[in-house]
Amino acid sequence: MGIRVLKKTKNKVVYQKYSLVMNLKNRLKIYIFPILIRGLHKLGFSYEKLGGYSFFAKSNLIAQAKSLGEISINQNSNRQDIYVLLMLSGSNFHLYIESLLALGLKKKGHNITFIMDRNMLPIHELKKIGNEENWDSRAETDFIFATKFLDAIGLTYISIEEFLKDRELSVYDEKYNSILEATLLKQYKVGVISRDLPLLDKKTELIKTAIMISDEIGKKLVEIKPDSVIMSHGIYSTWGPLFNVLNDNKIPTLVHGRGKKRHSQVFNWNKTGDSWDVSDEWAKVKDKPLEKKELNSINEYLESRISHKDDVFVYNFGKETSTKETINFLGLDENKPIYTLFTNVLWDAASAQREIAFNNPVEWVIETIEWFNKHPEKQLIVKIHPAEIVIGTNMPFYEIIINRITPEKNVRIIKPDAKVNSWSIYAISTLGIVHTTTAGMEMPLVNKPCMVVSQTHYREKGFTIDINSKEEYFTTLANFDESIIDYDKNRDLALRYSYLLFIRYQIPFNMFFEEISASISGFRYNNLDDYFTNAHFSNIVKAIENKTPIFNNY
Repeated sequence: MGIRVLKKTKNKVVYQKYSLVMNLKNRLKIYIFPILIRGLHKLGFSYEKLGGYSFFAKSNLIAQAKSLGEISINQNSNRQDIYVLLMLSGSNFHLYIESLLALGLKKKGHNITFIMDRNMLPIHELKKIGNEENWDSRAETDFIFATKFLDAIGLTYISIEEFLKDRELSVYDEKYNSILEATLLKQYKVGVISRDLPLLDKKTELIKTAIMISDEIGKKLVEIKPDSVIMSHGIYSTWGPLFNVLNDNKIPTLVHGRGKKRHSQVFNWNKTGDSWDVSDEWAKVKDKPLEKKELNSINEYLESRISHKDDVFVYNFGKETSTKETINFLGLDENKPIYTLFTNVLWDAASAQREIAFNNPVEWVIETIEWFNKHPEKQLIVKIHPAEIVIGTNMPFYEIIINRITPEKNVRIIKPDAKVNSWSIYAISTLGIVHTTTAGMEMPLVNKPCMVVSQTHYREKGFTIDINSKEEYFTTLANFDESIIDYDKNRDLALRYSYLLFIRYQIPFNMFFEEISASISGFRYNNLDDYFTNAHFSNIVKAIENKTPIFNNY
């Protein structure tokens, strides 16, 4: 039997029960295959090999969880109560990461409780547009799998429905309007909310209900006063409201997320996962020159970013080319200055709602092209982010541009699927122009100045030109003077910041069999003690206990 939110009247939520018939494939994966896999393992087959078969992958983790959960628990006179806000039962990637950390904390003698959705949240990040008819059955199946897994590994959990039993939701609070907007942008994968979006009013109301459910979870946790809380994201309707409530009430909240590098995680206390905010640590290290070993480490990684061979996503589709080859390919004049504007994916949390100089990124791009159309003595490249192809969008920047303006001969638009390497573009650019993309911190590394028009983690770190208004923006475009740029200072600061962000902030977390990023097919070890021999894992668990910053110091 399943449960869904049917409607909300004032501050009462009305539920509807419905029959759930799980299909045979899911029944096999949850109930039969784990038993079969454990039997095969006893016959000598490794979990790594068994998880390599796609039809066994999820079942393999349930099978492995049972042996991994067989731990001895340390006596601890300072036992802590820690809540893990998985929230989305179907977010398997976070389920496995959080379970492993929770198991490490349990072994240290702490009380761990997971909170996750059965199907009380009427809409969330996994309830995607166009698949509405399957939302309920998917949510229930995901919950059954997650409970089976957590039972096997020996971790305590409670559903959101049970956690909020007998509590009344507050009416929607407009202080959450920014979270509402961000969630709508993600749901529709667009950069601007327009009235012609399908089912907009209905989904807006569903999101408002989800927001107040999240808000109520935060309020109850404040009443409970846990020693700490662990979650992913910290944003959108699922986590955003409760994160705000916890943060406002000074509850230590660790937010984790996937790093840019493969097999890495990032961690922040009381900061959202999209912020990549390392300001506190930067203040400690910005004046400290990097040692030879550190320089070698960051330079090796930066070299890999040309092809993204060590990263989760590949955003450079072409090989690096010479300056002459790149200029000829784009049909540009080598005797005129070249300004390059790098876009972001409009709906992505890393770029949405971060405007400073402009009202929105579309306005920024269109007005920039308009300006260059009137200034033929300067050239503009607009490089549309390849992430539009990699993670998708329903609001492609190229279509927005060609539907609104006709670029003149001095303007080039590079489509997101073009085989043009960003580092080749850096080399021919006089000045970079960015919203929040990583290009803004990479260009100073190769002695190219870059101006930033929006709020991003590397703004005001000393190596970018930080723009605060339209007037300042267009004045800079008109009067930019290369001779006043301190290239050495910018490069040194950008290099130190890159080392902090790419090497120290992104913690190596190669704890699973994960051939395809975020697609985990098994735990790397069968015994939790083996994980504690990993310095990074041990350090993370210790830092959670002590509520200290988590950086890579190895």
